[in-house]
Amino acid sequence: MRRLTMVLFKIGLVLFLALGVVLVLAQAAGLIAGSPGLVSGAVAALGLPMTVAAGVTGLLGFVMSYVYRWKTGED
Repeated sequence: MRRLTMVLFKIGLVLFLALGVVLVLAQAAGLIAGSPGLVSGAVAALGLPMTVAAGVTGLLGFVMSYVYRWKTGED
């Protein structure tokens, strides 16, 4: 269980961070090119998958706190 949650957490972390970087780069390209369609289209295409990946990864982090028996205040 520990190994599976850690692998899923790492995959989710990489996935939502990569989607976030691609989203920001696409929006930056849209701003530079003066294309409002590219800016809003990037959000329409990547916003939901990025948010879902971030939410699932956050929930996995919460589950991991119980699986790994982390205590409050530990560094």
